Amino acid sequence: MSKYVIDTQLLVRASRSEEDADRYRSFVTTYSPSIYLCSVVAQELLAGSRLHENREMLRRYIEPFERRRRTVAPTHWEWRRAGTVLNGLRKQGYTITSAFTNDVLIACTANQIGAEVIHDNFRDYHAIQQLVRFRHRTGYPTREAPPRPPAPE
Repeated sequence: MSKYVIDTQLLVRASRSEEDADRYRSFVTTYSPSIYLCSVVAQELLAGSRLHENREMLRRYIEPFERRRRTVAPTHWEWRRAGTVLNGLRKQGYTITSAFTNDVLIACTANQIGAEVIHDNFRDYHAIQQLVRFRHRTGYPTREAPPRPPAPE
């Protein structure tokens, strides 16, 4: 079964748009046992939320994963790998911002558990993938169709 880590921006959008909230709820309902919250995402949600949003971020997007023990945090080795990756990206001409650093940490952490990163930032994650082997996709996955039987000859 696939594992997933959701990038911060998708959760921010779900908190601010009913349409995005519906997409998030549908994804969680379908894939719940396979979704993990990266501690980097939790940090970004709380650091970037408006004062009135903070409690809602905790209640909707962080605490459910904590209760189910579906959290994952970067280890020393992921932090170390992130430094190497950021150095390589900087040498390729990328501007290294705190958000980009966090995306690298999310990618390294997802890789640690074999999870796919679900995001809406193809440019950055595609760049990161040049230096870190991990799976990622833009947008939520749809229900996987069962495999088709082979066609008769």
